[in-house]
Amino acid sequence: MTSRKPRRTRMWTIVWIVAASGLALAMLAVAAVAYLFWHYGRDLASLDQTAFRNYRPAQVTRVLARDGTVIGELFEQRRTVVSHDQIPAHVENAFLAAEDARFYEHAGMDVLGMVRALVANVQKGRVTQGASTITQQVVKNFALSPERTLERKVQEIILARRLEGLLTKREILELYLNDIYFGHGRYGVEEAARFFFHRSIGEVDLGQAALLAALPKAPSKTSPLRDPQRAKARQIYVLRQMVRHGFASEAEAQAAIAAPLPLASDARESRTVADADEFVDVVAETLRERYGDRVATLGATVTTTVDLDLQRAARRAVRTGLTEVDARRRVVRSLTPAAAGRRDRLLSRDRVKWTPGRLVDAVVLEQDESADTIVVGVGPVRARVHVPVGRYHDADRPLAEQFPTGSITRVEPLEDDDHGSRAQLERGPEGLVVLLEAESGEVAAMIGGDTYRRAQFNRVLAAKRQPGSAFKPLVYGAALASRQFTAASIVADSPEIYEKWRPTNFERHEYRGKMRVREALTHSVNTVAIKLLDAIGPQAVHEFAYAAGIQSELVDDLSLALGTSEVTPIELAEAYLTVARGGSRRSPTFIRKIEVPGGTDWTPPDQAHPGIDPDVAFVLTSMMTSVVGEGTGRRAKALGRPVAGKTGTSADHRDAWFGGFTRDHVALAWVGFDRPRRIGRRETGARAALPIWLATMRAASDGQPIRGFVPPPTVDVRTIDAVSGLLAGAPRPSGGPTGATVEEFFIAGTAPVETAAPTSTPHGDLVLDLYE
Repeated sequence: MTSRKPRRTRMWTIVWIVAASGLALAMLAVAAVAYLFWHYGRDLASLDQTAFRNYRPAQVTRVLARDGTVIGELFEQRRTVVSHDQIPAHVENAFLAAEDARFYEHAGMDVLGMVRALVANVQKGRVTQGASTITQQVVKNFALSPERTLERKVQEIILARRLEGLLTKREILELYLNDIYFGHGRYGVEEAARFFFHRSIGEVDLGQAALLAALPKAPSKTSPLRDPQRAKARQIYVLRQMVRHGFASEAEAQAAIAAPLPLASDARESRTVADADEFVDVVAETLRERYGDRVATLGATVTTTVDLDLQRAARRAVRTGLTEVDARRRVVRSLTPAAAGRRDRLLSRDRVKWTPGRLVDAVVLEQDESADTIVVGVGPVRARVHVPVGRYHDADRPLAEQFPTGSITRVEPLEDDDHGSRAQLERGPEGLVVLLEAESGEVAAMIGGDTYRRAQFNRVLAAKRQPGSAFKPLVYGAALASRQFTAASIVADSPEIYEKWRPTNFERHEYRGKMRVREALTHSVNTVAIKLLDAIGPQAVHEFAYAAGIQSELVDDLSLALGTSEVTPIELAEAYLTVARGGSRRSPTFIRKIEVPGGTDWTPPDQAHPGIDPDVAFVLTSMMTSVVGEGTGRRAKALGRPVAGKTGTSADHRDAWFGGFTRDHVALAWVGFDRPRRIGRRETGARAALPIWLATMRAASDGQPIRGFVPPPTVDVRTIDAVSGLLAGAPRPSGGPTGATVEEFFIAGTAPVETAAPTSTPHGDLVLDLYE
């Protein structure tokens, strides 16, 4: 009996020692943890509550067509912030199940979760579960640097607890769901839903929500576009976690598990329509002017004025028109196998003048369909030629068919690069068209060039070119406004010498003698335009042109009448718009509205300006209808409705223009080379530019009612003698003809008072059904 008692005493002593040691170790551990928290938290700055509440991350700015179609995006990070109310409960629950099921129960640090993760990781022998709460992840992303150290982990826990005292659970979750990365350059649940499912986050179903929640842990590894099997397995895990925590029923989860990955069929493809890059660039520039460097992070929604159907029609019109010019100029002409002798002579030449800007005939040696490239040779030179799909490369035909081996084509050498010699195909001229709505001044379509892509040269806005005779309506308008001339005034089409300058007409040695001012504009007579300018002075034309919408500096000599002052197409289009609007000037607009999250929406101010007198605008319009009815713009009659317009061809056929309008639309088209040179023989505005204008206006006018031009009450109509421009005389007593008479419009108080002497020369009547 006595021997048992010492053994029992020793046993209790051991138990006491072990218990005391365990307690001491526990106290030491607590002390160590407390020290760690004190040590790493003593210099830790307090959280800035405003930084979290005024969350302004980089967001995508979306540019929309007038119908709401996305035509472009400007971004530093692809993110669109949504509020907690916009996120469905099943989406929220999917992320809670995947990342932090006890989110609404803990205070920033989940002790039970940490213990559970520790046990699981010890059992597996590796890290299989994380212990960071959603609050900790928000702190890590917003307030701490990304390195993974003990110090950072302790600070993360400290700040997480502080954050829970500053924000509500809903606010923390909203920050998390807008900030996390989903791969493929997408941040936040809204952008992820748009990318993978082509829908807003408010429209995703349970299976899609679970797939999104599966991604943040390892976006690159679990992307359904890169590893569908792994993504499916991770989605199933999330769904089962949702069932486990009561966020979804077993039946709902099983239905989602049984379904294939819920991706959009074209998830890889951009949902942006790239048909209106010109408008996207205008928006980018406008935003830079208003918001500075914040453009790529602003998150604005910008609605433009572009009508995508008309934009596409205008682009086709430019492409077709330029292709027709190319055919007449025989650009890229020798695309059939050449005679062996000529081919051999080109390839066997000892020396070649291979310099940029020079055109060289070369033999096609091979094609690379995947790179849209051909290789050409001439003498010792072998050069790569990129042939992008477009004007010179039909996407439906292989390069080998369009550029067969052994054929000869003309190329222009480019500067060499690291891969050797380069060249480009001989290119024809460029072209543009801009279409405006007459009433609002909104730009419905704008094609800045045949191959325009983002951030390139928009010729509509930036090209400074000589308008040639397309400027003449402004000269004639100034003459009318001076009250020195009317549409019926008689001016001689005859050669004159002005200080050693002897201007001629387009048909150099053809002169028609005395003619009415209307006839002179109708047939684009140079000598009459110069005489009008000489009579009223360049300053009068300057004032009229500036009032109509021209902003560029104008020359101060008589060549102004022939359109020698360079202007941008949009300026000339604005001037025509002013005439079309009956004299009320309205600057072209490209943007309807800018909506900035958390900011003030912006709508462009009313761009209406005084402009020119309505009576002058109408008489000028009536004269421009004669250009279309019987003059240089006759091809525009094919539109089948009242049209006023004017052709323009600059010196040596370097620029071809046509501008014209109906009651509803104004359009301006141009064709020419960026480095001015002759377009081609007889390539006038009527031949090269008018077909582009006509195709564009046909699209714009389709289905629109036919409306004529309405004279204001300050315009009078008189019957005049077509030869003298005076009032028509009384009938002869014998009842014979009174002579050639026409109906003419006059600004009130400017009609002739004299009566013409009788003449027997028949002339006809001005067609008045162009007017209402």
